[in-house]
Amino acid sequence: MTDPAGFERAVRLFAEIGLSPSRTIGQLLRAGFPIPMIRAQFPDAAESQFVAPCEPRARRLIEHAQRSQDIDQAVAVASAQSIAQRVAARAAALALTNSARSVAPADLSDSVSFQYVPLIQCSFPHGDPGMETRFTRRNGWLELTLSTARADTGLPYGVPARLLTIYCASEAVRQQSPEIYLGRSVHEFLRLLDIPITRGERGSLRTYANQLLRLIHCAISIDENIRDASGRNGLHIRQALFVQEAKLWWDEAEGVGQGSSLVLSPVLYESIIERSAPLSTNAIRQLRKSPMDLDVYAWLVHRLFSLNRPSSMSWAQLSGQFGHSYGEIRYFRRFFGESLQRVLKVYPEAKLKWTDNGLMLLPSRPHVEPRPRACQP
Repeated sequence: MTDPAGFERAVRLFAEIGLSPSRTIGQLLRAGFPIPMIRAQFPDAAESQFVAPCEPRARRLIEHAQRSQDIDQAVAVASAQSIAQRVAARAAALALTNSARSVAPADLSDSVSFQYVPLIQCSFPHGDPGMETRFTRRNGWLELTLSTARADTGLPYGVPARLLTIYCASEAVRQQSPEIYLGRSVHEFLRLLDIPITRGERGSLRTYANQLLRLIHCAISIDENIRDASGRNGLHIRQALFVQEAKLWWDEAEGVGQGSSLVLSPVLYESIIERSAPLSTNAIRQLRKSPMDLDVYAWLVHRLFSLNRPSSMSWAQLSGQFGHSYGEIRYFRRFFGESLQRVLKVYPEAKLKWTDNGLMLLPSRPHVEPRPRACQP
């Protein structure tokens, strides 16, 4: 990409949203702008910063060399043809797994987003929980509890909570950093999903600013039953604030303004990097009006991605995972069925059987295809 006007616009945009020079260089490299053009814009930057994003193993070698103050070695590691060839061959050979470490940090413009897997297995409330300060969902061996110390703020819920966590997970995977930039960035994300930017008491800016505050004050606890190779049972517990630190500026009628950012807690960030599932941004756009649709879609994509034999779930199990206050199973089945029909329109390759006892999932073509990581010497 050699468009000088486009390059200037990109540099200006990254400056407006508060990116540091090093992060701006990284974004420009990902966008495909030539290294000489970027180097001319940042003449004082270290040579090691002008290395295109690579596969995690190569990235870790680079970081290790940098920590050893051996910049020449870092550049050599990044540009060595043999390493690049091994990285490319390995990335092309491996199927995309549920781990975000195994996929290229996806740009939302490439129509790939990510969601944290425990939030797929046990989702946020569908509707406003009011003054409740705790919310717990169970799914098989996993139990997720959301809590807040700010009863006046409340718990995150509905479509905005899901889209905001998708945004945070996607940015964490893409940037390989716990620092998430908001402001114009989140506005662009909403526009990407065709969500009108509206103001006023019930406008989208106020709604998403409110849900963002709820998310920032939210703590997450994940209790997961585990079993080792010998058959011994145990419990793996993760507890963390969703956000460790946040700086918010209000620029537009209570919307989140430029320069706003948040930092994911270290425990959550590392878990997101290890356990995030790729989703189609286009599908999210089409299903963004219903929290149930978003939940069913993310679950179906996640379950079918690596499924190699039929798997059945009873209506009671599905209701326990997705049924938020539907009462009787027959009511849940009706609403779930309507949601599933909408999901299958955006993911027609999904194969399943609807039975009297529940749902049988069959091996299907993944909705997000394996993406080999580009690593340029």
